[in-house]
Amino acid sequence: MSRYLSFHQLIQEIIDVYNTLISKKVLPDAEKSNYIVNSIKFLNNFNNISDFVIGKISYQEIYHFLKLLLDIVGLVSVTEGKLQPIIKLGDTKLIGRKRALVGVYKGDDSSVDQNMCATLFQGWIKSKNSPFKISKDLRFIVPKNLQACDFLLEGKRNQILVECKRVHSIKETKDNNDLITNIVNKSINLIDKSIPQFKSTEKFLNEYNYYRHLILDISAYGENCIRYFGDHNIVGLLESKEIKQIIAGLETYKLAGIDEITFCWSELYVFEDKPRTFVYRTIPFKINKETPSLFNYEGWTIEFYPLGKKTNEFKELRISSIARSQAWIKTSWHSCIDNLITFGPEETY
Repeated sequence: MSRYLSFHQLIQEIIDVYNTLISKKVLPDAEKSNYIVNSIKFLNNFNNISDFVIGKISYQEIYHFLKLLLDIVGLVSVTEGKLQPIIKLGDTKLIGRKRALVGVYKGDDSSVDQNMCATLFQGWIKSKNSPFKISKDLRFIVPKNLQACDFLLEGKRNQILVECKRVHSIKETKDNNDLITNIVNKSINLIDKSIPQFKSTEKFLNEYNYYRHLILDISAYGENCIRYFGDHNIVGLLESKEIKQIIAGLETYKLAGIDEITFCWSELYVFEDKPRTFVYRTIPFKINKETPSLFNYEGWTIEFYPLGKKTNEFKELRISSIARSQAWIKTSWHSCIDNLITFGPEETY
């Protein structure tokens, strides 16, 4: 999806979406501070900010704003709404009861991220021409006194139970090894907690031949990780570093009880102190080697393109239901500012 718009137009559309979901009265009364509420307050005061650049705005404010926009992408996709010509939700009943949603957005960051993890996956499945479709949203079917997974996916020959979980971060880690150890330990803990949910769901459905797939979002650990490269910065965990180490750490354990895990994390790309791309990356981790992988969750990408090299206004917003590579992102940026081709004076022979 690609569309042209001004940044202030985008801000107003974002505010309108959340006002539709949870109303203006709910946001100021949020029981706990979360980045959705804080970002909406930030956007409401945006006219007081001269430039949307690092220095005038913090990395964390920009990161949280783009997470909010990613949340909207998931909500629009799940409700079968529209992202152009304006952002508009479809059938909000598809994302649950309004009272439950209000509870999510009045909670803390953990509450918001947990819901967002499931929403993004549900929206991605709906957006793709996949052989698997969500046949049941188990959160609204299984009685509350029973443990349940989030979704039942069905294809022509296979059925998949999907549970979405978010790995909550701690405030500080001593070093990289401590960070990796913490994520690995928390992941193992969530794997153990998910197994009774799969079993309980299978018992409720009276069927036991399901592929068990766990979605684990570890984005919270990357919000304060700023990496400096030659022509851009990245905020977030990196596949070549932390993600590779996390998977290596998990491979030392004899895990069982589920078939596959998909790890998810976010990366913010900043060029010339301006936020240009936000990527929701995914990587599969196979546990049951005897069963084939049935689908590959490919993530999301949000790209902003400026009007010109020296402007802070956006010309175009692009949203893709796939995580673009770092090479793609760099090439797109240099292409939009005419850095891929060098122009010299006219030559005569």
